[in-house]
Amino acid sequence: MAGSTTTLRVAGYEDGTEGDGSPAEIDANVKIRWVDDLLVNMSEYSTDLLKYLGGPSSFAFNQSKVEWVEDDVWNRRPALGTTPLANGTGTAFNVGTGTAHRYPIGTIFYNPAPNGNASAAEYIRVTAVTDANTLAVTRDIVGGVATEEPWAATDEVLVAGFSMDENDAWVARPNAIFNLPYNYAQVQHVAMDVTYRRMETSLYGLRGTDLDKISADTVAQQFVASEQGATHGSRWSGSTTVPGMYGGLKFYVTSANGAQVTDLSGAAITRKDIDDKLQALYYAVGGDKMAKTIITSAWGQRKITGFFSSAERLPPGATGAGISVQRLMTDFGPVDILLHTALQKDEMYFIRQENNKIGHYGQRGRPHLEEAITQATSPGTSGGTGPFMRRVFYADLSMMCKGVQSEGRIHNFSTSA
Repeated sequence: MAGSTTTLRVAGYEDGTEGDGSPAEIDANVKIRWVDDLLVNMSEYSTDLLKYLGGPSSFAFNQSKVEWVEDDVWNRRPALGTTPLANGTGTAFNVGTGTAHRYPIGTIFYNPAPNGNASAAEYIRVTAVTDANTLAVTRDIVGGVATEEPWAATDEVLVAGFSMDENDAWVARPNAIFNLPYNYAQVQHVAMDVTYRRMETSLYGLRGTDLDKISADTVAQQFVASEQGATHGSRWSGSTTVPGMYGGLKFYVTSANGAQVTDLSGAAITRKDIDDKLQALYYAVGGDKMAKTIITSAWGQRKITGFFSSAERLPPGATGAGISVQRLMTDFGPVDILLHTALQKDEMYFIRQENNKIGHYGQRGRPHLEEAITQATSPGTSGGTGPFMRRVFYADLSMMCKGVQSEGRIHNFSTSA
């Protein structure tokens, strides 16, 4: 029998279901198990975007409403109304809503092809600022246009100079308008509870206490939550039932706010789509102020790399292959590419790094852990005390998304083509 002086003391494992190559082991119930001392955690806790924006402590504020000042966006290509200029002798030049003040009396505009007709190229001069959306103009100021065409909203109209008579009376330029965009603050706080007994229990794969483990996980998850707010958050002042939230890129980088946004309606994204977006930003704010970073989903990154797959070359004897494009050298300057899981799978953002920052409320709002002053309540409950250890995480954050006129978004593109 097993354990006798004439029987080998077998240590192999045999339970009768996987084979019969070994007899039943002895002392199975007192064997000390061998368990690897490393804990495997495959949770996705990367915060590359949060780090790229400078982390959660790029600025400090002391009000639950965060505001910043943006200057009026003047452009050498004025925004145009639905029907900028009527045909014939129409002199009411309808520009973009609320933008007439940018072009005072004396401003000269040039339309190289009114309504698509290059033979009717025309210069006009502003004679009065009629209202917030309308300029009074003199048509065809240099002569030569046989028939003054109507101007279309799709025409390219350029500022072509500024001219006054030398003895004209001074005419005050309408004041520029400052804008005060704003965001709200968002509190993140959560407690971690561990009983006294659990704190003293030896656990496989655990280095330190159980409280240390769940604290580390909580911090990682909360930083991811902060990053997700920076991408998908919607500005909300708070109500009696829903706490306040700060808005992120999705809230601010919109056409309504002046950003360049393209919905591809399920079509495959092309290099032209990206170049077109960069070109639109170039014309909107100029090369020195336009976005210089593309944040993209995995499929967007694969497509960008795929644009240059023909450039891949393998030397003789090569054992590895492949390319990965991390920076685009474009006609508008170098553009960095940041691949991250934070975005939807069918979108990419064009941002300016220094315009987007996350900050904290005062000093205590900086993300941090602290020990509870008193003994903790029972896990999942409120009120009362007991034999529990409590550690808490607290952060009070907001985000500034400045100058979104320099930024853009391409979304709703195919993730299979």
